[in-house]
Amino acid sequence: MQLLLKDIPLLDIQENGTCTILDFDRLPFSLRKENITFIDFIEWASNRTLSIGRSFAKEILNALRLSQTNRYAVCKACRGLSLEDAYWIRQDGDKRVWEEVNLFQNPLSLYITEISLSGASVRCSGETLDRRQDIHTPELTTLGASAKGWIRKNGSLYLHKVGKYEIPADRILAALDIPHIHYRISSEEELCSYLTEERREWIESVGDAVVNAELFTSQEVSMVTFEEFQIFCGNYGLDAYEEAEKADREFYLKMQIADYILNNNDRHEQNWGFFMENATGRLTGYCPLFDHDHAFAGYSHVFSQTRREQMTLYESAAAAQKELGMDLKRVEEMERPEFLTEEQWEGVLARNRRLKDL
Repeated sequence: MQLLLKDIPLLDIQENGTCTILDFDRLPFSLRKENITFIDFIEWASNRTLSIGRSFAKEILNALRLSQTNRYAVCKACRGLSLEDAYWIRQDGDKRVWEEVNLFQNPLSLYITEISLSGASVRCSGETLDRRQDIHTPELTTLGASAKGWIRKNGSLYLHKVGKYEIPADRILAALDIPHIHYRISSEEELCSYLTEERREWIESVGDAVVNAELFTSQEVSMVTFEEFQIFCGNYGLDAYEEAEKADREFYLKMQIADYILNNNDRHEQNWGFFMENATGRLTGYCPLFDHDHAFAGYSHVFSQTRREQMTLYESAAAAQKELGMDLKRVEEMERPEFLTEEQWEGVLARNRRLKDL
């Protein structure tokens, strides 16, 4: 078995568990260490797959007759293919190459996309079930808790998800001129193509919405989550938070300001990170901010998840604003964004003023 980056073999894994490094500089960041064990590889592979806590995870796994408890087995079943990067696992005897298997350009198993967005029980053909080694879906390696699914349109891939707060977060971050992923509301035509009428009515009845954003990685550029970066730093005795700050201090500080104004309680270790150039394996900077469907929390004193020290979002943002002196007046000039209540918008403005008045 081999771990590859596109068609470049990086790691050879023998049946006895012996791991031989073939290309150190392009290994996944969490595996960049001198002596890689089979346990290290299993942990890396397992962390690539969806959590059973994700919406409709059980339905997705059941449809493919995959384990709900063995994430490593799930990873092997889909070759570990992801839209987050260009890594994959090739079993002994598999003669496929990157061009034949990658998710960026090959057709996706759309019935799995329908299940991942709606939870609908979709029957697939016996041939598909008999050939599980040809599972071709990014849904098994798309992380996060909300219902979501990838749809290809006009040659590009878009992640559709249930998460109305992406829209006001997008508008506010645009006003702050902080790099972030742009979202739009999914059209009626798009919704009808993958959601049942019952599911659409339910989403509307609970006051939520389906939104989408274009894929921001590619065959040339991968994402390295802070979780992976932190493992790498730990292998070399480095403080991951200090190193993250050094990578781009201005962006790091802007992230503190953004999370406070949005009152975002979900900037966990997989929800921020860096771009990696696939050709060299080098980090090239931060990814734009993404995943804000849990922003605008209804309580104060949220703690920062991007600082080593225990600090509230306000404490972290205040320190950042004192250094950067960002112009925050454009937020005050905005109209209340769609999907925010008056109370939520007043909370945004109050937090913005608190920083502005420092």
